[in-house]
Amino acid sequence: MRVIGALIIIGMVAGATATIDYTKFLDLPSLLIVLGGALGYVLAKGKSRHFIKNFGDGSVYMGWIGFIIGLIMIGNHHADADKIGPALSVALLPIFYGYFIKLFSTGLEKINDN
Repeated sequence: MRVIGALIIIGMVAGATATIDYTKFLDLPSLLIVLGGALGYVLAKGKSRHFIKNFGDGSVYMGWIGFIIGLIMIGNHHADADKIGPALSVALLPIFYGYFIKLFSTGLEKINDN
């Protein structure tokens, strides 16, 4: 059942992103902030037994931090009204990545517990 649930989630997200240009959902710096920060969070917690849970938690925290960094960058560099929309959509990507990783880490944690 968990595999079917994961496939449904992947299908829903893939379907939603396929309706527009999927490259709008890809941003390497945002992904690196989330993944690197989540790994740093896991190492800072120091509990290897809860690696998957801590990685998911760290990815959400770093997603929000990445969003704040994006807003600060928008405020400093994109004062033109035409550029704010695309810049804001990129700033939202770390939150998307963080919660998407958290969703999978929760599923993996449940599988790992059994």
